[in-house]
Amino acid sequence: MTGKRILIAGLPDAGKTTYIAALNGVMSQDGDFSLQLDGKASQWTYVNDMTNKWLEGETVTHSTDEEAKFIKWPLKNKDGQRIDLTIPDMKGEYYYDIINNDFDPKLAKYCEEADGILYFINGMSRFVLKDHYMNMQNDRNGEYADADDGANKEIDETKQREEADKIKLKPENMQDVTKNLLVIKYLRELMGDVKIVVAISSWDERKGYNSIEDYFKQMCPAIYNYVTKNFSNSMLCGVSAQGVKYGSEDSAKLNELTEKGKRAYIFTDEKKFDLALPLQYLID
Repeated sequence: MTGKRILIAGLPDAGKTTYIAALNGVMSQDGDFSLQLDGKASQWTYVNDMTNKWLEGETVTHSTDEEAKFIKWPLKNKDGQRIDLTIPDMKGEYYYDIINNDFDPKLAKYCEEADGILYFINGMSRFVLKDHYMNMQNDRNGEYADADDGANKEIDETKQREEADKIKLKPENMQDVTKNLLVIKYLRELMGDVKIVVAISSWDERKGYNSIEDYFKQMCPAIYNYVTKNFSNSMLCGVSAQGVKYGSEDSAKLNELTEKGKRAYIFTDEKKFDLALPLQYLID
């Protein structure tokens, strides 16, 4: 029996909780999946409630608990090897604390001991970061430096702090690429050169991309370059944990897709109806 710890990470509404719900549902089925359940997960009531929502085609709401839940899954691979997998389910706001340099020490310790990262991103803008904030800072510095009268030169410290707060780079002022890049960079520094999977969620809504690399190179080249150059072992994929946009299929059709194991899928350069593939990559 092998024990593994995987960090499932991502900003708010990145798709982490929906993935956990769908994964539990998929691994409970009979099928040719890379991993299957070998018993009940811990936090069973919580996990089972999420999975039931997924099975019914209801939106799985993200975690709102202040405390992270640590889910332990008894799994087995295709060779019959038993794997005890531990993952945290925590609200994405925790990862804003990284940007604010205030990450929970207990969670940081879990990260340090984890064997890999499954990092979710939901959508992306092509723009990395508007220069607006840096320009504001430079303009203010110029104003203070160029002022001829002594009044501006002797601005008290309180005033300077107030001015700095106005232009502080807060998460809500950042572009998605920047926020995600800062979190991934922090995890790399904290955890070292572990395996990483970066997954674009709601892949069924992304259109016109022949491969996952095509998407990353077009939409978030900064993340693509950082991950591929700073992690020795990385995997990029799209994930459709819901499988369809809710409301686009009637309940009978949705149930049919679920029962056949043809609902939720992973995408690299083709669809693979095996949600456990990213985890299998990380624990191998």
